[in-house]
Order: sequence, then structure tokens, then C-alpha cells
Amino acid sequence: WLITGNTKTNPSIQTVEEVFLRRVNLAILTSAILAVLIAILLGGLLARALTHPLQELTRAARSIAQGELGKQVNIKSRDELGKLASAFNQMSADLARSNQARRQMTADIAHDLRTPLSVILGYTEALSDGKLAGSTDIYQVMHQEAQHLSHLIDDLRTLSLADSGELSLNL
Repeated sequence: WLITGNTKTNPSIQTVEEVFLRRVNLAILTSAILAVLIAILLGGLLARALTHPLQELTRAARSIAQGELGKQVNIKSRDELGKLASAFNQMSADLARSNQARRQMTADIAHDLRTPLSVILGYTEALSDGKLAGSTDIYQVMHQEAQHLSHLIDDLRTLSLADSGELSLNL
């Protein structure tokens, strides 16, 4: 692949053309090696620039999978990776809000269920200890609280069916 000259004279004497060709060959070889090294360096930098945001998204996704809801990633660009990071951040924030709302709803349900149950338990304990004599009014209050508790449980079941998509609607 190297350019060579053809000499008809003494092989030990180099002509100007041979020296020139040897230098051109050396310059071509040096340029090719330098071009390959620059291409490798630029390719590595480009690959790192593309994979770094993906690795950051992967780490954040793993954090969310382990329960660290609300994890955010830095958005450094407006290209497809930036849009992906923005969508990821929105999803993560929505998950965190949803989880907080679920916790609040669970606490509210527990409180709402505990209130009528406490009334019923208080009356039954007082009746069983003999500290309160049974009367129609007491039994009526206990019955009302039990019905209230039953309605709350039915509402919770309906909410659960609606949440799972199994609730049928009757028009």
C-alpha cells in the first residue's frame, strides 16, 4: 500500500524521488494513525455523553423500585434524553403524591372506622362489667353505630372495586 519508487541505479544511493516518496509514506502513515486515535477519542467522548444520562435514569429507576418515591434526575438537555428525564421526573413526582394520598386515605379510613367501633366497644364493656344497665336507648345507639360501621365497610368495598376496575355501573 506504500508508494515506492523504481530505481535503476545503485540501490545504496537514494534519489530525491525516493526520499520524497519515503517522506510522503511516513506522512500518510502518521496521519492515518493520528486520525484513528482522534476518532477513537471522539467516539469515546460521544458514547460517554450518551450513556451517562441513561445510567443516571437507570439508577433513579432502581431507587424508585426500592421504594424511594419522588427521586428526581437532573435535566441537562432538551433532546430526546432530556424529554425522557422530564417525563421520568413527572412520573416520580406523581408516584410520590399518589403514595402520600394513599397513606392519608388509609389514616382517614382507620379513623372513620375506629370512631363507631369505639362507641360500640365502650358500651359493651360497660354492659359486661355491670357498670351500665342495659336499656333500649343504649341498644339503639349501639345498633346505629354498628350500622354506621357497616356502611363505612360497604363504602370501602365499593371504593376498592372501583379502584380495581371491577365495579359495574347500573344506569
